[in-house]
Amino acid sequence: MAKNGFKIFDSDTHVGPAADILERYLSESEKQKLEIWDRYKFVNPVDGHVEYTFGRRKYQRKLGCAGPEPDRPRTSRDVADRKYPDDLPLPEAEVDPAERIKDMDREGVDVNLTLPSSWFGTFTAGDDVELEAAMYRAYHRWMADYCGAYPTRIKGVILVCFRDIENSLSEIERCAKEDWPLAVFVYAPSKAPIDHPTLEPVWAACQYHNLSVALHTFTAMPPYAPGGDDTWDNYFVQRSVAHSWCGERNTAALIGAGIMDRYPKLRIGTLEAGHGWLPFWMMRMDEHAQGFARYMPTLKMKPSEYMLSGQYFQSIEMSEGERLTKSVIDLIGPDILMYASDYPHRESWFPKAVGTVMAWDLPDKIKRKLFWDNAVKYYARYSECATT
Repeated sequence: MAKNGFKIFDSDTHVGPAADILERYLSESEKQKLEIWDRYKFVNPVDGHVEYTFGRRKYQRKLGCAGPEPDRPRTSRDVADRKYPDDLPLPEAEVDPAERIKDMDREGVDVNLTLPSSWFGTFTAGDDVELEAAMYRAYHRWMADYCGAYPTRIKGVILVCFRDIENSLSEIERCAKEDWPLAVFVYAPSKAPIDHPTLEPVWAACQYHNLSVALHTFTAMPPYAPGGDDTWDNYFVQRSVAHSWCGERNTAALIGAGIMDRYPKLRIGTLEAGHGWLPFWMMRMDEHAQGFARYMPTLKMKPSEYMLSGQYFQSIEMSEGERLTKSVIDLIGPDILMYASDYPHRESWFPKAVGTVMAWDLPDKIKRKLFWDNAVKYYARYSECATT
């Protein structure tokens, strides 16, 4: 498939997982462990599937008010908040790959890279590490089936349990033998730094298996976005700052820790954090890497040079628009940014996301990189799997 002559790789979309479906991939003893989470069940009113909401933060103060407003029942998707509320994604697409393909065809997308929807981070906040790791293993087995139905069009990520690195490494070894995963996504408790030496063997395994490192951000669910308790109990403020600040923090930590020096073939990507801040952040990191060098190991290059080295990529945010995207490309070049829609979440501009970017005044050679080439370089395993 190609839209207006362009192949489209959506570098950041989401998928289930429906907890009641994942239970089919758990052992009986693991199902028993999950029973304690029954009190946190939320049944999605759209498709009837189960999610868990342990650890969800509530932001109940309206700006300009002195205190929080009364709690209101949570719904799975607020249609009024969507860009195109009259043309919603198919409700079963997050659990039924055939329905997802219908939406991809409707949008004109060739490939989806999928990550679990935000609620799945809830298990990082639980006390039972064995259950957390079991849920991730179940997710992987389910993803093998979900992606396997359309192996060239739907891909996913391997989840790493920060609190159980040994078993996570075993899962990376097992899943890397299959063709559905393109990247690794670390689930760490909110206070655990992404540059922690505990994760060193994970980065080594990623490089060895040609798996990318996906840095996705959070908001109100564990493991949370940074500053989540400092946004004055207001969800507008929290949503506005959470993703970009999380992306800035993560890039500073990984690049500043010298991970790209130790693993020169490792590819790192920041997803769903916007992109307009990228040139500013590169220059700011350069300045502080010089002025505060004692707080980091000695690096071979400036932080900005790592980000321009071909090892770093970043997804776009649709709302930042044509002018800002063009200015970023003018400042840092056309080889970093990747098209992304955040499908099927309410921030997504589905089904007009591709058409929106297609209408931007960009040369075809840059659009080709934005829609396809950069994502295929970042998710390099895609080309490798396509030829096996």
